[in-house]
Amino acid sequence: MPHAADLIRCSIAALLLGAAALVRAQIPIAIESPPKPDAAMKLVYGGNTWRDARVAAFFGGRSPALRADIREVFRGRYVEHNVEKLMLVYQLTPGPREQFRCGGCVPALGAAVLAADEQGRWKLRAKGLLLMPGAPGSGDEDLQLLQIADERWLLRSRRYDIDRGRESRAERLILERDGELQLAAELGFDGKPGPLACGAGAAPQSSGVSVLSPGRGPRVEIVLRFNEGSCPSPRPVVQRTRLELRDGRFELEPDRAEPDDDAPVGPPSPETARR
Repeated sequence: MPHAADLIRCSIAALLLGAAALVRAQIPIAIESPPKPDAAMKLVYGGNTWRDARVAAFFGGRSPALRADIREVFRGRYVEHNVEKLMLVYQLTPGPREQFRCGGCVPALGAAVLAADEQGRWKLRAKGLLLMPGAPGSGDEDLQLLQIADERWLLRSRRYDIDRGRESRAERLILERDGELQLAAELGFDGKPGPLACGAGAAPQSSGVSVLSPGRGPRVEIVLRFNEGSCPSPRPVVQRTRLELRDGRFELEPDRAEPDDDAPVGPPSPETARR
């Protein structure tokens, strides 16, 4: 039989080991500084240029040998499920960006997510090397991180273009899922007459995204304000669309019945039937 003193010593040792493990768990991990843009591009694309059939197809079926020039246009840091993450967004142009500036020049946008591992080192977590069109004129995209739930973030990409006073706008929402970045929603309008086309008779046009209380699941509302009809006084329209995240896509939020609508309907009471 073990001696009582030995049992006491073993119990004390176990308590000390448990306390040491708890202390280690409570000590925050030192996370490296995020990689500089050139180092991040090398991690994501292999360098500051990228050759791929998707690039040639995006830019009008040019030579398969086309190399896209890559430029970082956004980075934002956030935390999901106690993991430090870094969202990176890139603009891709067919050759040097400085030579791709015109009213109809539409660059491509790609993105990636880096995450800090258990040692505090940044690793590539997800990527979407060519996701969608950027802003005409090679301007930087209007980009923003949005928190849609306690442990869920997304990238908002707002696109704006104007041609002879007619405006086009779009709201795009990008999510990380299964090692990829995916376009989860896109709503907008094209070629609507604004004040530059019709003067003071046209209302300003805009787009916006609001995050709704998660409740039944992450939900957002996209609001589009545009004009319908001809100058000089087109009709202003406000379009509100509520979307709910389901399986990696934002879908139209289903109509919700009123609380009493789902109650079982029983036979009418004799008193009601007599009325």
